[in-house]
Amino acid sequence: MKLINDLNLMKEPIQIKFAHTILNGFPGYYHSHQGMEFLYVHEGEGDILINRKIYEVRPNTLLYFQPYQLHRVRMNVSPSRPYTRTKLTFEPSVIDSKMSFAPGLQSFFRQMWKQEITEPVLYIDDPQPRLESIINENIKHYHTMEYSQQQEAAVLFLVEFFHILQTNFRTALFGQSASPSKRGLHLTEIVLEWLEDHLHEPFELDRLAAVLHVSKHHLSRLFKQSTGNTITEYLTIIRIQKACHLLESTENTVEHIAQELGITNTSYFCEIFRKSIGTTPLQYRLALLERA
Repeated sequence: MKLINDLNLMKEPIQIKFAHTILNGFPGYYHSHQGMEFLYVHEGEGDILINRKIYEVRPNTLLYFQPYQLHRVRMNVSPSRPYTRTKLTFEPSVIDSKMSFAPGLQSFFRQMWKQEITEPVLYIDDPQPRLESIINENIKHYHTMEYSQQQEAAVLFLVEFFHILQTNFRTALFGQSASPSKRGLHLTEIVLEWLEDHLHEPFELDRLAAVLHVSKHHLSRLFKQSTGNTITEYLTIIRIQKACHLLESTENTVEHIAQELGITNTSYFCEIFRKSIGTTPLQYRLALLERA
């Protein structure tokens, strides 16, 4: 699975699935993509890893991912435990232009788009009749519409959706903590932070275990249970994401970027980059220049 997914939002700028049910085959994987994305969980249980934190996911949870924000949603799915979600993915510049009639709402939308979000996970335990109403209305009619009608209905839905967020959840999003992560995940979150803080250094599991005063076997087992990946797999993911940023924002050589990420073997770096992204680092940079 590629680390960065191409959703082709330039061709189809608004992509919405209302109350889509998954009965099996949802292991969860780390990825990022263009556009803003919201997931509203109608039913299902699991967890999400985002911003180096792990949150519980349960019914009536709203998840938000900013453009190209690395995340992993892992749900416990089976025919007897379905996962039903409403998924909203869209190119923000398209929606921004539709909000010029309401400057206050447009300002809030731009904050959601470009500013740091304190809590990307909202637990909507109190009834929200307006939110439930607009979702239920589209569940009934959206799939029967022609494409042009769907795009118009989607814009109207998103305008109302952001007005609901602005009215009811602004404080929670930008300054009030959501429900805390499970206590048992605390050590894992320390590991996530340590890995990012020491990204520029070659990784040694023995060193990390010594810093945390635990055995490397216990540490590896706990991390795998909490995140679904080994420490090495997660480290590769964040290294590749950082590499993409450096290839886009600097003129540093591929060798220099590899060294910045704690990888002394440039050939190995190119190999793991290609496996994660689908192209070599140089091809990735050239593709960016061609699109510029």
